[in-house]
Amino acid sequence: MLTAGVLASIGGTDAFADVLEGIPLSGEENTDQDGEQNLACGNSTRLVRLNVAERMQRQRVCVDDDGRTRRHSGEAGARAAGNTTLGSQVNTAQTGKQNLACGNSADLMTVNVLGTMNWDTTCVAADYGAPGGDDGAYTAGARALGGTSAGPQVNTAQSGRQNLYCGNNSDTVTVNVLGTIRKYTTCTAADQAYPASGDAHRGRAFAAAGQVVEPETNTAQNGRQNQTCGSPGTGIEIPLGRTQHEARCNALHN
Repeated sequence: MLTAGVLASIGGTDAFADVLEGIPLSGEENTDQDGEQNLACGNSTRLVRLNVAERMQRQRVCVDDDGRTRRHSGEAGARAAGNTTLGSQVNTAQTGKQNLACGNSADLMTVNVLGTMNWDTTCVAADYGAPGGDDGAYTAGARALGGTSAGPQVNTAQSGRQNLYCGNNSDTVTVNVLGTIRKYTTCTAADQAYPASGDAHRGRAFAAAGQVVEPETNTAQNGRQNQTCGSPGTGIEIPLGRTQHEARCNALHN
């Protein structure tokens, strides 16, 4: 099932969706990754997402399969510095192995009237390393610095192994009138490498807050098999229709 690299996304008709996509007001996303098998995919940062009596279908599949385990990171590690934006902002810095920050949403406003929105995001990272592959594996720290935003802002810094920051929501306002919104997110990180010799060093994770008018989430993870998954956020939902969120996250170590 797994193939090397990242599979192409499969999209449907957008109709009136993403009316401000491609201009400076459509939000900002900063991602800096250093290491192996890091996935930050299927995330959304839009100022306005409008769907009227149309069907939106978005399917994104990301697979990263690597047969090697040795990695020497630079001294600086991964760093993502935020800027200034009127829309939502996401800052992600990941350092290490098998980190997943996938299927997250920080849209400022979503309006769905008599329409259907289906989002399906799947991320899989698998490591089948050779014996002793972790010898001398040095991983520097991860840092995410927030900027200034009028919408929601998410700052995430991950350092270590098998960290999942997946299916989280920090949307500000979601209005669903006689329509259907479905969001499915599946993230899996599997490590089937042989036992290491103990000479592995991992740096710290640091997430600094910015300045926003709406909700802000700051997460720093350091270590092994950390999961911050399926958080509903503190936004406002007006469900005059059907809204369904589902997030599944697994971190496996054999």
